[in-house]
Amino acid sequence: MKVSSIKLQAFLWALPFFFGSLLVFPYALLGDQEFYRHFYAGVAGLPVSEAFQFYRDSLGTSEPGYFLFSYVVAPFFDKDLIFSIVNFFFGYHIFLWMLRNNVSRILFPAVYLNFYVLVLAFSAERLKLSLLFFLMGSAQAGFFRYFFYAFSVLTHVQTLMLLVAAQVRKILFIMNRLLLGRIEKGFLSLSFLMVGIVLVLIVLREHIESKISFYAGAWGGVDSILKPVIFTVLSICYARSRRVEALLASLPMVLAAYFIGAERVVIFSYFVFMYYGLQSRRGMNVSVVLTLLYFIYKGVEFLTAVVLYGDGFASVQ
Repeated sequence: MKVSSIKLQAFLWALPFFFGSLLVFPYALLGDQEFYRHFYAGVAGLPVSEAFQFYRDSLGTSEPGYFLFSYVVAPFFDKDLIFSIVNFFFGYHIFLWMLRNNVSRILFPAVYLNFYVLVLAFSAERLKLSLLFFLMGSAQAGFFRYFFYAFSVLTHVQTLMLLVAAQVRKILFIMNRLLLGRIEKGFLSLSFLMVGIVLVLIVLREHIESKISFYAGAWGGVDSILKPVIFTVLSICYARSRRVEALLASLPMVLAAYFIGAERVVIFSYFVFMYYGLQSRRGMNVSVVLTLLYFIYKGVEFLTAVVLYGDGFASVQ
């Protein structure tokens, strides 16, 4: 399949995300969206220093990515319109990856009602923007890859777990080459990325420390690792010859769940599982199909709550 054909197909598959978002966003007024709307409506026209303090007060975070994006676009675009466009590009990159990995088209419609996708689309806005930059980086090479990766982590630091997971194969390959006494170009690019990660951690150190101290002890513990462990086991089962890679890619989520609770990180474990599961038999396997059906059910429940109550989590609160 030609690259242009793949991109055109991804574009067409992603269009329902745009039009669907325009229809649903007017209902999403409460929950996380209440705070995001408050910030977006008030940030336009403020001096940068005041705007950033307003951002911290409104959303309780210091990660600058979402702030910079909103600060630039808020004076020119209605929030529902611009984030419907963001949802379109998020869907575009999901379908682009699925097309490039020859995932069965039968599974494509399930993306529209997937619970985690809908949570990202209409609730977890900073995380969605972060994951979009991560996907954009994964589709690039050279400087632009690292630029998008950096902006992804600066938008939501937890995406760092996915970034580390995405580098596991390269790390294993480079370690194998080093054991053979060979240093190649990949070693230098990986070193550059590691230095970048360290710099980002230094910049966001206070924010990370405050979040860990807030969540640690309240949501963590052995019970919290159950869901991530299940997705880890499934990832290993479908990774076949890459099982060590799948284990190492999933391990950061299991550790994070132990310290800060599963609800904040299980979405990453699910994505790692889908990364391997969708590449096994084109995604037409028992675990992928059953989890997709389950999350369609949860997604319909979430979407119904958005329309009826203004918040997708209202029905379970």
